[in-house]
Amino acid sequence: METVTLRALAELCGISPATVSRALSGHPNVSDKVRNKVLQFAHEHGYQRNQLISGVMAQVRHARTQHFVGNLAIVHVPAPEQPEPRPMQQRMIDGAKARAVELGFQIGSFTLGASAGAPATLARVLRARGVMGVVFLHSNSNGKVAAFPATDFAVVQIDYDSPVLRHHTVSLDHHFTLIGAMTRLRELGYRRAGLFIENHKDDRLLNKWSAAFRSFQENQGLIGDIPVLHVKELVQTEFMKWRRAHKPDLILGHVDRAVEWLKASGAKIPDDLGFFNLNWNERTHPCAGLDLRPELHGVVAVETLAAQIQRSERGWPADPRTVMFNGTWVDGPTVRTAPMALATATAGN
Repeated sequence: METVTLRALAELCGISPATVSRALSGHPNVSDKVRNKVLQFAHEHGYQRNQLISGVMAQVRHARTQHFVGNLAIVHVPAPEQPEPRPMQQRMIDGAKARAVELGFQIGSFTLGASAGAPATLARVLRARGVMGVVFLHSNSNGKVAAFPATDFAVVQIDYDSPVLRHHTVSLDHHFTLIGAMTRLRELGYRRAGLFIENHKDDRLLNKWSAAFRSFQENQGLIGDIPVLHVKELVQTEFMKWRRAHKPDLILGHVDRAVEWLKASGAKIPDDLGFFNLNWNERTHPCAGLDLRPELHGVVAVETLAAQIQRSERGWPADPRTVMFNGTWVDGPTVRTAPMALATATAGN
């Protein structure tokens, strides 16, 4: 069969090659009637778009002028305990907006309502605004996005909303990130590490923090076997009781006011006891911890969405994939910078 060119396809459809190209790429300025006609003729005549050439030509056109590609949306999915985006989530939104502009998109912020009809209503609003792709930003694992009619949109989500993966997802690799941090902490001489975590934080991530910690205890060794302190909300009395019972030399967790409680009890930090913040981005005091790179979440989400749009992919994927990246270590005054013996010897010289 003779290869059908884009120009030949345009002649068959009775429209310009530029309109055919926009229809095949899912551009919002092309009507559904025209798009369906182009897709039908493309299928009947065996036309296949050369994605490599399309990508090269897009770069050539981009080099000539910064052009508008289309509209995107980032949708916050609230939870009862978190109706508005937290500061860290706002940084994800900021990262998404900045990258969208660089790629030629405009991106607007929306919220998915709590009613049963909210997903369908949101889809109608987004279609009316010519939105091509949607980033869902989750506060909690609630499965609400499953009801969103995604047929007309490229979709990606930041973090998981359900144990069942339905969408392409962008997420920090919590397990690998914590394993790397634990390895480094062990190299600093800590031998009795303890982890505390509030239930809603661990549940939202399908227990990735606590699972990685316990895995390191069981499989890597030399870090102790202190049980994880799971609490609904961290309070001083319960926290201090756990600390007295297990006597850790290092504590990991999200709530850095624990440092104040420890100092008030006479603990010398970091000489006697270390504290490592699992989310350094939400610190309230100077401390060591993990930078979870919120802006990068937004950047990668938009890049993943743009790739789907370029490939003319819409709706829920048959093979959902997760793009993961690592957090980074941040030094701070709550963790020693060298193993105790080495630090002592250095101090004596």
